[in-house]
Amino acid sequence: MVEEAFTDPAGTAARAVDPDDVLRYARALISAASENPGGTEDDAAEVSGTILAELGATCTTIRSETGRPSIVATLGDGARPTLAWNGHLDTVPIGDPSSWDVQPLEGVVRDGRLIGRGAVDMKGAVAGALAAASAIRRAGIALGGTLQFHLVADEEHLGSHGTKVLFEKGMLDQDACIVGEATDLQLGLAERGGAWVTATARGTAAHGSQPHLGVNAITSMARFVLRLSDVLPDREHPLTGRPSVNAALISGGNAPNVVPDRCELDIDRRIVPGETSPEEVLAPFERLGENLRREHPETDLSFRIREWTDAAEGDPMSPIAVACRRAVEEETGEVPRDVGFTGITDARFYLNEARIPTVILGPGSLAVAHTANEWVEVDALVAAARVYARIFVGFLGA
Repeated sequence: MVEEAFTDPAGTAARAVDPDDVLRYARALISAASENPGGTEDDAAEVSGTILAELGATCTTIRSETGRPSIVATLGDGARPTLAWNGHLDTVPIGDPSSWDVQPLEGVVRDGRLIGRGAVDMKGAVAGALAAASAIRRAGIALGGTLQFHLVADEEHLGSHGTKVLFEKGMLDQDACIVGEATDLQLGLAERGGAWVTATARGTAAHGSQPHLGVNAITSMARFVLRLSDVLPDREHPLTGRPSVNAALISGGNAPNVVPDRCELDIDRRIVPGETSPEEVLAPFERLGENLRREHPETDLSFRIREWTDAAEGDPMSPIAVACRRAVEEETGEVPRDVGFTGITDARFYLNEARIPTVILGPGSLAVAHTANEWVEVDALVAAARVYARIFVGFLGA
């Protein structure tokens, strides 16, 4: 083993990955409920912190002002280069337990799949990264640089109590980062951002039996919703595709026998790299409102962006991208594709705020995230662990 580690340390680390470690870590994390909203990450932070301490890491718990915990763990003596591996400990809520075929927090393995809340998004990936660190230790490989785990809170609600806190505390200063969201082990080099837009329709209240005396705000909003796609620009990013828009949440009226004088709609407008101006994104909403007003003079629509999240894009030839591409090819025999991530991840804090080269790379498919019976193939978790082991050794040196 010593001679092999000397001649091929990355391969040695990958071969030292224990599938039992991967599954044990993943099931322990899944069993630690961390719903967001509705709970905290404390149990999951304790589980991951215990594992990292057993691996010889120096662990610190960083809490947001509201007490939400993130784990920062260091393996190595601080020598450069430094690599951060970021994964979030929170999950979306379980939802209706009766919609699941298994207990959502048991981490059941069935037909080669690990099933449970967080299996793919993203406690399985966290387990894979921890198992990679365990494999490096088992193989007796001393890293030439420093590996840091950022296991964070609140990613599902845009990270303001997690990775953003680490950035504000000056803790994002690494040479490179991997964010372990589900990409089917393809290289995520760009991600979409988002503008949450609130549209408000105002009308005139009247008795429900005499609707002609009022102006129905819900009717005005319905006209707007039917033409919502008009707000999208004619542009396409090579990795993330076209922008999208979704009418997500609506409320209006105050009694069944009253013509509603107000209706509000929350809209999810996903932006692509290159769309950087909130004013530019909001302008088509206002133009559509004006067009509807010309067609229906009683229409009164207004719009505001209540939350904005930048899109992000990395360099496909950065050292970390090259290291990830090589590791995936060596482990799977296939060159991974450069892809875009349709959702929003904490990668943007590293790319946009800290200016750290970053790749999104993890096991499983985003298509099954947030669903009942969320799952990831056990083989995919093991493959990810082996890829991470190769990257940690290959990028940091041995």
